Formats: sequence, C-alpha cells, structure tokens
Amino acid sequence: MNVRAWLRGNSCSLLFPFSFLSIAGPLCAAQTQPAGAHAKIVPSVRALRLTSPIDLDGRLLEPDWNSAQPATGFKQYDPDEGKPETEKTEIRVLYDDQALYIGARMYDREAKKIRKGLSRRDDSDINADWISIYLDPRHDHLTGAHFQVTSAGSLSDSVIYNDTWEDSSWDAVWDAKVTADDQGWVAEIRIPFSQLRFSAGDHQIWGLNIQRFIQRKNETDWWELVPKKESGLASRMGHLEGLDEIPSHHHLDLLPYVTGRAEYIQPSPGDPFNSGSRYFGNAGLDIKWGLTSNLTLDGTINPDFGQVEVDPAVVNLTAFETYYDEKRPFFLEGANIFGNFGHSGSNSFFGFNRPSPNLFYSRRIGRAPQGSAGGDFVDEPRSTTILGASKLTGKTASGWSIGVLDAVTASEFASVDTGGVRSEVEVEPPTNYLVGRLKRDLGQHASVGVLFTSVERDLHTPSLSDLLDKRAYTFGADGHLLFGPKHDWAIVGSLVGSWLQGSPTAMLGFQTDSAHYFQRPDATQVHLNPNATTLGGWNGQLDLNKNSGDVTVNAALWAVSPGFESNDIGYMTMADRAGAHGALVWRKQNPDRWTRSRTLVVANWWTWNFKREVQGEGYFMEAQATLLNYWNVNAVLHFLRPAFDDRLTRGGPSVRRPGEQDYSLGIQSDSRKRISFGVNGNYGRPDVGGFSSDYAVSVAIKPSSSLTLSTGPEISLNHTIAQYVTTTPDPLAVSTFGNRYVFADLSEPQVSMTTRINYVFTPKVSLQMYIQPLLTTGQYGNFNELARPRSFDFLRYGTDASTLAYDAGRQIYTVDPDGPGPAAPFSFANPNFNFKSLRVNAVFRWEWRLGSTLFLVWTQERQDNSHPGDFTLGRDVSSLFQAHADNVFAVKIAYWLTR
Repeated sequence: MNVRAWLRGNSCSLLFPFSFLSIAGPLCAAQTQPAGAHAKIVPSVRALRLTSPIDLDGRLLEPDWNSAQPATGFKQYDPDEGKPETEKTEIRVLYDDQALYIGARMYDREAKKIRKGLSRRDDSDINADWISIYLDPRHDHLTGAHFQVTSAGSLSDSVIYNDTWEDSSWDAVWDAKVTADDQGWVAEIRIPFSQLRFSAGDHQIWGLNIQRFIQRKNETDWWELVPKKESGLASRMGHLEGLDEIPSHHHLDLLPYVTGRAEYIQPSPGDPFNSGSRYFGNAGLDIKWGLTSNLTLDGTINPDFGQVEVDPAVVNLTAFETYYDEKRPFFLEGANIFGNFGHSGSNSFFGFNRPSPNLFYSRRIGRAPQGSAGGDFVDEPRSTTILGASKLTGKTASGWSIGVLDAVTASEFASVDTGGVRSEVEVEPPTNYLVGRLKRDLGQHASVGVLFTSVERDLHTPSLSDLLDKRAYTFGADGHLLFGPKHDWAIVGSLVGSWLQGSPTAMLGFQTDSAHYFQRPDATQVHLNPNATTLGGWNGQLDLNKNSGDVTVNAALWAVSPGFESNDIGYMTMADRAGAHGALVWRKQNPDRWTRSRTLVVANWWTWNFKREVQGEGYFMEAQATLLNYWNVNAVLHFLRPAFDDRLTRGGPSVRRPGEQDYSLGIQSDSRKRISFGVNGNYGRPDVGGFSSDYAVSVAIKPSSSLTLSTGPEISLNHTIAQYVTTTPDPLAVSTFGNRYVFADLSEPQVSMTTRINYVFTPKVSLQMYIQPLLTTGQYGNFNELARPRSFDFLRYGTDASTLAYDAGRQIYTVDPDGPGPAAPFSFANPNFNFKSLRVNAVFRWEWRLGSTLFLVWTQERQDNSHPGDFTLGRDVSSLFQAHADNVFAVKIAYWLTR
C-alpha cells in the first residue's frame, strides 16, 4: 500500500453553448461595494498614476518610479521568523488606464551569488531567486491573484481562492523584464487590468502582499508576515491605495489557432482503415469576453482539446477506473470555482479512505466513446468531438461567485468492415453537459452555495440506450462557518442528491456496477430492481478543522448512500459507505537544536456500509521533520484492524478481511542543490500473509541554469493472498448463494523509471521531455474459491476432491470443484500477464508573441505483452525496445488578439 497516496486521500434538447448569456445582466446589476478592511493595522503603499509611458525593460529609469512611495520593511518567514530581512527589498507601484506596473528592487550585497536558474512557465521547481506579488483586487480577503518573477525572468501565476488555496492552472497574459547589477536585481512587471477581477469604483483599495525568496540562503521574506502557526493569504495582506478612476474594462480576447497531426501507427494485416500513416488538420477559435471587470465569458468554437503531455501508463487490477488529471487549458482555467464545492473555509481536509464523490470531472467531456462495435476491422474514434463549449465565471462585488459551463458533444460513429462490407455504428450519442455553481460569501467568515450538474443524451441506438442513461442530474448545497476568538475554527458541510433516468437495461447496469453492487446476496440495505428506470441517492459530509495554532484538530463525518451516482459528469468509486475520523496535528515551526520544523499527526478512522457493518478501521501516525541542513524526513505507521469487506467478491457476499500493518519512510535532500535525491519506501503486511512493498529513488540534477533532469527507479514487489479472478454460477454452491467466487495468490513485480528533462532556452522558449518505461508481471497461482461468506476461508482447487487442469495451448484452466460429485466443471482464461510499455513525450513551446504560442509535440508509444506470468528484467527490457513504435507528431500555433 502506498500510504501517502492513500491518505490524500429523451430526445434531449441540446442547449446552445451561449444560452446562459441572458443571466449575465441581472447578476451584474446585483453588484455592490465590498465590505470593510482589516480591523488590525496593516502596512500600506500608494500607487501613483503615470505621467508618461513605461518602457518595460527591467531598469526603472522613468521619473515616475522615483516619485512612487516604496513598500519596505520586510520580515523573515524563514529561516528566522519575525526577524528583519537580511537583504533590503523595495516595491513601487504605478498604474495607468490599462495596466498596473510594479517595480521591484531586490538589493543583495553578494550580487554575484544570486541564483538565476531558468524555468518553464508555471514550473513549481524553481532553482532561482524570485519575487512574488499577491493581489486581492476585490478586497474581499478571500480571493486574489499571484504573479511570480524569477531573477532569470521566468514567469508563474495562479489564482487565490478560499483565502489560502492557489490554483496554478490559471494563465494570465502579462509580462515582466529583469536586469541585474552590482547592487542586486530588478524586476519590472506589467499586469493588464483586463487580466484582473475587481469591483468598479472611483477610489479603490486592494489587498497587496509581497514575498521574496533568496535561494542560496533559503530565506523567505514577507512584506506582511503571517506567522507559521497561523493561517491566511488573501485575508492577511497589506493595502494598495491610490487606485483612482480606473475605467471599466470590457475586454475581448480572441485566440484563433490551427493544428496539424501526423500518425504513424502499426496497422493490423489487411486493415482497410489504417495504412500505417494518417494525417489530420483542424482550426478553431477561443473567445474571452470581459462582460464586466468581475465577470468573464469564455467560449470556444471547434476547440482543440488535445493534451500536451500524455497520461502515464498504469496496470489497474481493481474494479474502479483510473483517475487522470485534467490537462486541457479550457477546463483548467477557473476550475477552482467548480472544484471548491464542499471545500471552503478549512485549510486542511484529510481523506482516510473517504470515497468523496467528485461532482464535476471535466475529462468526461470529450471522453472516448462509451459504446463499441464488432467486426473484422473496426476504426473507432479515440475521443468525442466537442462541437462547442462556453463558460461564465466571476465574482460580484456583493460576494456572489458564479460559474456556468455548457458543452455540446457530437454523435460519434465507428467504421466497421466485415468481409469487405462497410458500415457505420454509433458508439456515442450527442450529449449536452451543463454545470452551474453559485456561492455567496457572508462576510469574511461564512459562505453558502449550490452546485448543479446536468447530462442530457439523445439516444436512438438500442445498444447505447441499454448502456447509458438518458439524463443525469445532481444538485447540492454547501457552506462553511469560521468561529472562535480568532475565527480559526472551521466547520464545513455539503449535501448532494443525484437522479438518473434511462432504460431498465441501463439502470440494471448502474445497479450492478462496481460503485454500487446491488446484487450482493447478503446486502439487506439494497435491492436489485431489474425493472427500474430511475436511480437516486444522496451524499453528505461535515468537516471540522482548526486552521492555526501549534496544535490543530481535524475531524469529519460523511456518508454516500447506496443509490448515489455522479459518474456521468463527475467521478466516484464507491457508494454505500459512511465514515468518520478524528486527527490531532502537532507542529512546531521554529528551529531547535536538531530541526527547523517538525510535525506529528495522530488519527483514528472508521468506515461502515449502510448495513452498519464496519468496513474499515485504522490507527494512523505520521511524523515529519525538516533538518537544519534542509533535508526532510517523513515516517508513517498505519495499523488496520480486521473488518468486513463487501467489495472483495465484486458483487458477491461480504468476507472478513484480516488486519494489516503498513510502514513508510522517506528522505529528501536539500532540493536547492545542483544534485538532490529522495528515497522512499512503503511496506505492508497483512495478518494472514502476503505483503505489499514499494521503493523509489529519485535524483534531480541541475547541471546548468537552463537544464534540469529528474529520474529514478520505482520498484514494486507485491504478493496478494486473495486476488479476485472470476465468478461462475453454480446452483450447488449453496453456502455462497449459488455462485463460486474464484481467487488466487498473485505475485506482481513492477519496475518503472519516470524521467523528465527540461531545457529552457529563454523564459518563453522551452523543450521538455517525459519518458516512462513500465514493466509489470502478474503470476497467479493457488487457485481457490471462497468457502463461506463473512470469512476469509478458501477452498484450494486440486486438493480433497476438487481438480484443476490447465490447457497450455488454449491457456485455459478447468476446475471440477468436487471431482466425481454432481457439481459441473467450469473454465476460465489464464489471468497471467506481462505488460511492458514505453511512453515518450517531447514538447517544444515558444511564446513567440505575448499570449501567442507555438507547440511542436512528438509522442511515441511502444507496448509488448509477451511471456505472461514470467518476469525477467533483461529479456523484458529488450522485448520492449524491440516492439513496434507508434509515433504521433503534432503542431499547434495560436495567435492572441485583444482590445
């Protein structure tokens, strides 16, 4: 078990994507002035209106820079909290009708030692000195924007929400230039007002904070310091004053683009649909319209939703689908407005085996078609065409956060060739996806909100009507309240209902899928209804967290009813679950004789099903420390008590799963060094035998200011005592409700080595490579069947009266469960596997003009499945590199226009 990963835990009327424009007027009319400022005294700086144009060259030579009041008096966050900065920093602010200008002078008495490592846009691994500007233009103490410039001129930005959280997927169009001299370095920054969201007003006060990082000293300085044991980002800023008579901006951004793709993929012999090479071209338009300074409408026509980076290869032996992160820009920008449902107020949410349903998983839009077609040769589309999509996002001055997204996808057809006869089979119906989010801040310490999702499908093909629901809706409400003398206690809650409608066959599929398993023979809390045409359910959660202090508390109570379903436009793995946890967190952030900071987490957690049977209980402890040399050490102990498991048989009866002990240890060296490394290990041991283990070594090398490389092997060695294989009906298996549930021991070694290479020519020109070889083998043995429900007892095949035979030519196992007895023999395929994969992705990115970008992408994939069940490292590596390579080359060029 990877402990750290486990912790983080109808004929439908298709709506035109711009149909919600009519709501913009009433919402804009509801704007009012923001609430008052902080009660405590905070630093302030006054912006000066420009008297002459600024030449953005990083030199601060214009007279207005000398006239502007500087922000000074920074204090250390690290290494010596509260002490004055060791190197002086001065920040000046200017503005005109179009943009905000920030002049930052970072003095350094050892200017030659300033680290100037280059990095890609929004790269989190920055090997350089940097300055960050935090703005709260609405002055609501909850939201804002973050702009970062390194001493090499690399840029990064993010949006701030829920006071302390940041979303780096946001990409604003802004610019900065840097220079260096014998006194330190200078950054000159221009941020167009069109990229910010703020309330209209002749005289404005914005929130402002500034953070400086000196790499060689590992020193972080803040203008307005937030102590380590406290919390807040947007709510803990100083004031930016003097912004007078900024004209309202109704900007319009257009981003037309063209794409081309060439595929060289090995065809099957005689395949009429693939000669080995295929070529595609496309063009489209993205639109961003600032309806007001607070609300923005994004639209796209014939969008390009291709990904720049490929998804990693995985081998999934569970009953649940693999979750992949969203990487498409249209969906990433503003995602926090939809994604913060049920997660406002608190700065920490612990998981502990909680299957929290995600109501909006944007990768459902444009997914691979869900239907299938059969024939001698089949050419199926790999994704669904998105005809158009639009999104309205923003926040009014009165505290209403708004998010509406609508997307229409086309009907998709697979081309089939059987005996030379061609036909078309529909594999995905036309569909409309709609998501709406509305949230109201009740001052600075409370909020309420709602979220609605809708999926409407136009189903005409019988096979798709039997597979998919016709319509699916979810509706939920959420909110939070901060209380206590410091308002640092947060209680957060949400409640959601879901409803699906479709044919009886489709609804039967939902009832029996891995998220629900209504067919469980001993589950009295659910009932399988083959005639049902609807399915409904609910989920809710209540979280408590102390946001600041040396000792904090985190607790939760949650439930997902058996009939809840959100997978049409969301992501969920399991219904029929409830649970709770309580955790104490002790942290000491100031240095002592051995460490710079240290944290200890102790927790107890439980899960149940709606039959009130305990499905999990565990005790968890994690200790983490940053040493004086900036190395990090982390250790985890996790003890799972015996409990029932109603999912192991995948629709069968519950079993009694034994307890388990898991251990984890990790060490990470100082990441500022040119060479740094990390070592991590996880080991789990169930009480009945078997084990799970994962080991990883990572190395990061920075040989020059332009080049970074990270690599390292990851090795997994697992031996599972009861791995599910198959279920076969047998009316004589009375003790297991007329089915035989077949299991086996599984030995599964896995080796991978993910490598990333980044070469940054300039802050706007970069080349990045992603290389992932993966070797994994599954060897099954000791086949057996569950002896009786609510136990962990198994009857091994080939012992007593049962027999087990294997046909090597057909790769089929045949079992006679009682030999000469009356039970009928049954067969199943050999489940052994040997999966070898290589994925290579290279991306050249050039921002050749502000906001305009050229991408050149090469992707290669190799795959081999020979020698199932037999792992030999050298032979398998050789087989992988001898496998045929599928290559895809793509180019995209976009041109940004604005007014």
